[in-house]
This record gives sequence, structure tokens and C-alpha cells, in this order.
Amino acid sequence: MATNLALQLQVIEPDTDLNSIMIGNSRYSDDVWDLRPFITAKTTNESHKYIRFEYISDTDMKETVKQYAYYKLGKVKPQTVRNYINGYLPMFVEYCSISGIHSFADVTLENYLNFNLWMKDEKKVATGTGNSACHVVEEIIRIGQIKGWNVPQFHLPKTETSNQLWNTKKSMKTNKTKPIPEDVFDKILYHAVHDEKDALTKAGIIIQSQTGLRINEVLSIQEGCVKRTSDGYDYMEVTLGKTEKGEPIIHKVFINNLVKDAIAELSEYTAELRKESGLKELFLCKNRNKGNLIDVYNSDRFGLRKYNAFIKKYDIRDNKGELYQLASHQFRATFVRELIKRKVPIAMIMKQYSHVSIEMTAHYLTLQEEEVKEIYSDMILSPESRIAGLRAKEIKGKLDDLFHGKTEDEIDDVITGLAKTMSFNPLPTGVCLYDFRRGNCTDGDGCFFYNCPNYITEVQFYPILKDELDLLEKEMARLKELGHEREWQKQYIKYKYLKPLVESLEVQLNGKESVG
Repeated sequence: MATNLALQLQVIEPDTDLNSIMIGNSRYSDDVWDLRPFITAKTTNESHKYIRFEYISDTDMKETVKQYAYYKLGKVKPQTVRNYINGYLPMFVEYCSISGIHSFADVTLENYLNFNLWMKDEKKVATGTGNSACHVVEEIIRIGQIKGWNVPQFHLPKTETSNQLWNTKKSMKTNKTKPIPEDVFDKILYHAVHDEKDALTKAGIIIQSQTGLRINEVLSIQEGCVKRTSDGYDYMEVTLGKTEKGEPIIHKVFINNLVKDAIAELSEYTAELRKESGLKELFLCKNRNKGNLIDVYNSDRFGLRKYNAFIKKYDIRDNKGELYQLASHQFRATFVRELIKRKVPIAMIMKQYSHVSIEMTAHYLTLQEEEVKEIYSDMILSPESRIAGLRAKEIKGKLDDLFHGKTEDEIDDVITGLAKTMSFNPLPTGVCLYDFRRGNCTDGDGCFFYNCPNYITEVQFYPILKDELDLLEKEMARLKELGHEREWQKQYIKYKYLKPLVESLEVQLNGKESVG
């Protein structure tokens, strides 16, 4: 089994014997944690398979760092934790040593800010390195305050300070992947299907838009990748090599006729290159940098060259009249949005496929919860959103105040900040804004969300809600006819809250008002 997911680790209780806890080949109390059982990829540098704590001379500080490392091993890849502890944290430990700080609990807000100035002025570190080192220290303090570790109690700002101190707002924006606007997406897909003559570009766009796969996954497809199930459904096999064990995983992904035809055309288009090179991949080109050697397309080169040329060729522009800046990973976010519109419940997208043993839907597992929540936050919080629910007017009013007088980029930052501090719990027809960190919802799992002040929906969910209302009305008419008054009353409770929601969204779809 590949260990690119978080490790299942024993929970440390106050009375747990730390010597009894094993991490890989090591004990918790060891100064070096051997992670080789978790990182078996041959490409990984051997020294990068160990987390070393011996550089931390202060016992108290070392203990806090170990608590953090152990916590993170349960959340992210082992190699990432190793990079945090041995790549970025040593600078902070060095700074503390120079400043006479012997415990995390002794760090003041002034120390924390001076550490960043020291990295900039004394160490002259690159922006990315400084930002990462700052992030790790900040995270130890934030998580430690919640977990009760020996850390300072001063309040860090709600938004990530590291991004502000190292001026990485630009890079933050590029990390926030927005779906392609619907009108732009329609043009891209139309021209790819009907007009594009380059089989590589055409296949790349069609496969990404119809499957939500990453560009590197699409470029991995090989000759004969299209198969058919015994009951007549087409699927394709995609190789995913990004695992800790270094063993490629074969995803089996259901495909429609658009994808099937594009792959057939691509297969024919690159047949001679495959014959000449002996390669099985379909996305091949002659690489000028390697003396015209036949090679598989690199994901960066493919996205930048092919997609940019495509946008220019068909003069596809954004709402400001500028050529649309298409990034290949936007197809993924767009795919999630389209699934939502097609009534695929968001819980299915995020979780359900991990609980059913259908190998062909495994690629949905690669959709991260954060990606889905990001799309939801844009849908609900953006100035253009048209929302409904008991608190919709109140929320929209507060948002209007926050957005007043701000540029588009500033509004983006506001939404990013809000999304981090608010709780977005996706539902099949909207979101629940209840923050479960406050404890369980008073209504529990059986909440009737249409009449809950924490429930908010948006016009993109209108088709689902309208269908639900229509079915409800038919069921109520049937129960009335049969004289089943009690069952009718049960359905009516739902109906009396659902109908105003649907009507509110209908009014907004017709452009008569901004919020219901």
C-alpha cells in the first residue's frame, strides 16, 4: 500500500509511556526517527528518510518540536514533515540560541517578528524559504495553543502572518485555483471539440475537462488505455506516480464518447512516433532540447505552450476583454463545479468513493477537501453570489460592507481570509456554516437544514432544489389522494421551508433582486 496518505499513529495520552511509541524503526524518545518503512521510493535521498532532532540542544524546545512532528505525521506525508523539521526549523533554533531563548513558551510576539527580520537581513534567505520557516514556527504556536503544548499564549492574527511578512500574496493567489468561468469554459470546450486540428491540444483539453484529472495524469496515458467493462461502460487507465513508495498507481476512470474519440484520434496521430521510439505513451513530441529525441510531453511545457496558443488562436477573452489566462489545473476545479451542477452530492465527490470498492472511481479520492471548500467559498461569498436561506440577507449585507471600495484582488484576499476563519460544511444542496469546533450541532445528524439558520444555498443549486420541490409536490398529491394525512403532514413541514427557498432563487435567477 502506498503511504502518500497520513500515517495512522497511536494517540498520546497524558499517561502514555513515550518509550512504547514506535515511529517507523525508532522510538518516540529517540533523537533520530527512522522513517524508511514509510518512505521506500528509490528516488528519495537516503538522508531524507530520517527526522533528526539532535540539533535542538534545549530539552523543552525539543519536546515541543517532537510533539509537532508526531502530530504532523498523522496529517501529511512523512517527507513533508522531515522537510519542516530538518529543512526550515533549524533557522529558528539558531535564532533562539543567539537570542538566549530556551523554550517555545519563552518566545514573544516581538521575538517572532524579529526572527523574520533576522532571516531577511542577516541570513538573506529566499522568499520561499523565509515564508516556509515562518509558517512552521507559526503552526507550532497555533496548534500548540489548541493542544496544550508548552508554547506562548500570544494571539497570532487570524490570517497567516507568514504570507504577509514575506509578501507572498501573489503566490497565494496563484495557489487559489478558481474554476473557469462558465462562458469561457463553454468556448474552450466548443473550439476543442469542433475546430482544433492539433490532436494533442484537443485531447488534453477534452480529457481534463471531462475527467478532472491533473495534467501530469493525463500525459501519462498509454496506447490501449481505453477499456470496456463487462456491462458495456468505457473507462481509461491513467498512471499516477506521486506516491511515497514510488510505485505507480493505475487509476481506472469512467469516460464519455468525447474522451474516447479524442484518445482514438490522438493514438492515430502519434502512432509513427511510438513506432520510431518504442514508447507506449500517447502524448509524444520531438524534444529540441534533447536533439529532437522523441519524448513524453512535460506538464509545464504542455500547459504553457499548447493551452496558451489555443487561447490566442480562438481569441478567448475574460470579462475584461483580455485574453483568458488559462492554467491547466483550473480544469480540476471546474470539474468539481460541474459535478455539483449535475447533482452529484458533494459528499460523494469528497468521501463516498473511498468507502465503495469501485476501483474505477478511485481518482475522485485525489480531490482534497480544501479544494472543494475553496470552490464553495467562492460560490457563497463572492460579490456575484446569489444566495438564499434564513441568514442570507444578513450575510450578504456584511459582505457588501466588507467589499465596498475594494479592488478585485483585494476582494479575493477578503474571501480567502473569510474562508479560513469560517466553517464550510458542504451539503448536497448548499453549505452548513455551523462551526463543529464549538461542539456537536444541537440538531445532530438529523437536522432539517432548510429551516436552519446555518444553512445557505446559491443559485447554482437551483436545479437540484427545484427537482426536489417538484418530487415533493407529487408525493404530497399522492398522499392526499390516498387520505394519508399523517404522512402528508410530515412532507408538508419540509415543503413549507423548501418552497420559499426555491422561489427566492427563481427571483434572483430572473435578476429581480440580489438576495432572498
